[in-house]
Amino acid sequence: MAFVKKNKDLPALTKDSVRMYKRVWDTYIARKWRWLVLAVLLMLIAASFDALLVRQLKPIFDEVFIDKNRASLGTIGLTILALYFLKGVFSYSQSLVMTKLSIRVIADMQRDVFKRLMRMDIAFYQGHSTGEILTRFTSDVAMVKDAVLNSLTTFVKDSASVAFLVVLMFFQSFEMACVVFFVFPLGIYPVAVCGRKMRKKTKKNQEAGESFFNLVTQSFKGIKIVKSYCTEDKEYEELDHMIVKMNKLSFSMACLHALQSPLMEFFGGIAMAATLGYGGYQIMQGNMSPGNFMVFLLAIVAAYKPMKNVAGLHMRMQMGVAGMQRLFSMLDIEPTIKDAPDAKDLVVSKGRIEIQNVSFSYDGEREVLHDVSVTVEPDQTVALVGHSGSGKSTLINFMPRFYDPDRGRILIDGQDIRGVTLESLRRQTAYVSQDVILFNDTIKNNIRYGTPDATDEEVVAAAKAAAADTFIRQMENGYDTVLGEQGSGLSGGQRQMISIARAMLKNAPILLLDEATSALDSQSEKIVQDSLEVLMKGRTSLVIAHRLSTIINADRIYVFNEGRIEDFGTHEELLSHNGIYAQLYRIQFMKKDQ
Repeated sequence: MAFVKKNKDLPALTKDSVRMYKRVWDTYIARKWRWLVLAVLLMLIAASFDALLVRQLKPIFDEVFIDKNRASLGTIGLTILALYFLKGVFSYSQSLVMTKLSIRVIADMQRDVFKRLMRMDIAFYQGHSTGEILTRFTSDVAMVKDAVLNSLTTFVKDSASVAFLVVLMFFQSFEMACVVFFVFPLGIYPVAVCGRKMRKKTKKNQEAGESFFNLVTQSFKGIKIVKSYCTEDKEYEELDHMIVKMNKLSFSMACLHALQSPLMEFFGGIAMAATLGYGGYQIMQGNMSPGNFMVFLLAIVAAYKPMKNVAGLHMRMQMGVAGMQRLFSMLDIEPTIKDAPDAKDLVVSKGRIEIQNVSFSYDGEREVLHDVSVTVEPDQTVALVGHSGSGKSTLINFMPRFYDPDRGRILIDGQDIRGVTLESLRRQTAYVSQDVILFNDTIKNNIRYGTPDATDEEVVAAAKAAAADTFIRQMENGYDTVLGEQGSGLSGGQRQMISIARAMLKNAPILLLDEATSALDSQSEKIVQDSLEVLMKGRTSLVIAHRLSTIINADRIYVFNEGRIEDFGTHEELLSHNGIYAQLYRIQFMKKDQ
């Protein structure tokens, strides 16, 4: 029953493979048809020289070796030399053209993947690992390129070489050619079976490569935790297990690939033996000259390598299908957060924010926000406080539409943010997270990120406002100092100051601060807090604060508890209610007094 089911699946797999190859062709290759036509033309010309060179063996045997005609020797030698030279010129030319085409195709694929990834929402990145994403740019793209363009070279050039040599064989002896081409097709079926198995193993090998990359990346990024918990041996054992798994897959693939050559050699040997037997008989009967026989025999030898390449084409294409499935699976994902068909630009006139009856769940089951409503009047500063996990960060993430609520809506000056373009919405908001993101670039460019037209004077002014100018100038290259990955070499507070300077430079009418001063010491926090208060004047600000001392002067404070708003009011009002806020306040100031 399993065998029957497997055969039923084959047509669907073949149809799917053809569809994916057609998609690659239509999307990346067809529009470069001029390069392709030139490459194919050069390949056909280069392939013809194999048959022409083999054809020169007939006069060598008949006129030179048998008839002892010395005059023909020089002419034939110069002809062979010229043919080899021309073959080299055309082969070199087609190789350059195909390389140029390959580079452009790979670049287009990588651009498309990166462009698609940049448009994915935050939920996508939470569901896909770094290793899985990065392998799309490297091994998957390379595999698709190899399957399409390298296979195209093999198909055109090697098939043409075989075709020219086959014509030469039939021209020399029709009967012997029929014998040979009765044997070679017998080797196609086992090669095809190997190709189907290779496709499955290639997909598994790519998935194992993702896991390997994830494990290595995770270990290096978390090296402090690894060392502090003395888990170096545990990480090594997991890596060793992954390497053993990958080695088994690689060896299995190598076995299938290596099996292809012996299969072709075996059937090639049968064809050669049949040719020698039948050809020798024809020569003894006087029906064929030794020159014709040698041309036929060497045509088989010359056709062996290109025929072997053509036979292995199926296996390479099956490997390509595995890469295409993975590549297109990512290109076909549509972001859940995107512009509505009739989206308009957001116009912020006053900056009034209305969050109306919002509920949300990350997993579709357990709600982290329940019917939450918050109003921020123009020029007001509204703070969100509560225990960790109470839903504060989730709510603020709705503002730039990192997520959309399951129920309810959010209005800015009466405009539903789902009905405005994402670009206009995010340009009108400045977001500072507790998780600081810095890029491997100069400090100046990190501050200028998102505001590329800002002058150096404006960058310095923003850094001064964020209390970052002093420590930046103390660095060897000042604002031109290149930061390492994630701002390595800076303290947590220094990284946060640069992040705040970036938001200040953006100068957006709506500010979103998610514990923006959490990593600062008391002195730096006071300086930055004073700067933030100046920045917040005349702007609508939504602030999450762990340190309640930073939001005492907020116009309104909402207290969150288990995804609901427990209480709201000013600092004095909430203290008088003697609820969760008052408890948090007393705990923090007791610790401060101690």
